[in-house]
Amino acid sequence: MKFLQSRGGHAGCIATNNMSDKSDYDSDSVEEIITVRPLPVPRLKPAQEARTFLKPHNETDSGRGSEWAKESFREAYTTFPAIISLNVGGHIYMTRLSTLLKYSDSMLAAMFSGRHQIDQDKDGNYFLDSNGAVFTHILEYLRNGCLPGKENTMVVYRDANYYGLNELVDKLSLRPEIASITVKEAQRAQFPNYAEVRELVVRTAISNACVNRIGEVNIHAFRKEFIPKAHNFNASHPCVIDQAHVVVGPWDGLADEENFIRCLETDLLEDGYNVKPHETKRKCRYYNGQTCQKFVFRVSIIFD
Repeated sequence: MKFLQSRGGHAGCIATNNMSDKSDYDSDSVEEIITVRPLPVPRLKPAQEARTFLKPHNETDSGRGSEWAKESFREAYTTFPAIISLNVGGHIYMTRLSTLLKYSDSMLAAMFSGRHQIDQDKDGNYFLDSNGAVFTHILEYLRNGCLPGKENTMVVYRDANYYGLNELVDKLSLRPEIASITVKEAQRAQFPNYAEVRELVVRTAISNACVNRIGEVNIHAFRKEFIPKAHNFNASHPCVIDQAHVVVGPWDGLADEENFIRCLETDLLEDGYNVKPHETKRKCRYYNGQTCQKFVFRVSIIFD
């Protein structure tokens, strides 16, 4: 099985091979480099009063901008009552329309702007198909600016994204549990086809574990493609990467091959797999004018 490799670095290649090699692995150490993308800058400011919820950007309170805001405000209150009864996933809430319209670029403000039809249940409550237990934290933030407790950070962060509450998302993104996920995702994003590679590693380990319940997977990971300079270098020589079950690379990020393997093993451990720490990379021994720079790692999953 093989995925075509792009030399531009936008896509990796994945290959399968059933060969194995029991030679010793070299013990070169690799300095760990992790690049973290900066956290997003808050994208909006909260409206101070209900009447400003639909004010166009770059418009003043006088003239066209003010008239547009008043007209939109009247449209919302013409369509909906001032007090809104909500059925959120089976939980009933009562709140002011102005509370739902507080942040002009949120999904809630768009839903209750008067420009959209919203489903109602048999009792006339406006229905939101979302987690009703979590919505209490969303509503408390809209009412009072209160943030959820640490134990609810993850679920509120998810629903705040769903409702388009960007200011709440930005505040929660600074909490350690969310920041940790942001850093991990930024690291994974450097590697081509990361999700597919992780899945293939697990499938290959399962296939190779039939004999002794230890699934060994040889991985050829390369950040930069090796291009020989010696004129007499045989590019078709028998190489250590011929034994690789999985091939991934190249990539543009600063994380190196060791970072990739550690990231992969960490994710597998978090998924619940029993992962044996990988051996040091095994280099190709070919030399003709210059040494072949290619190498493989061996990752082992133990199925008890």
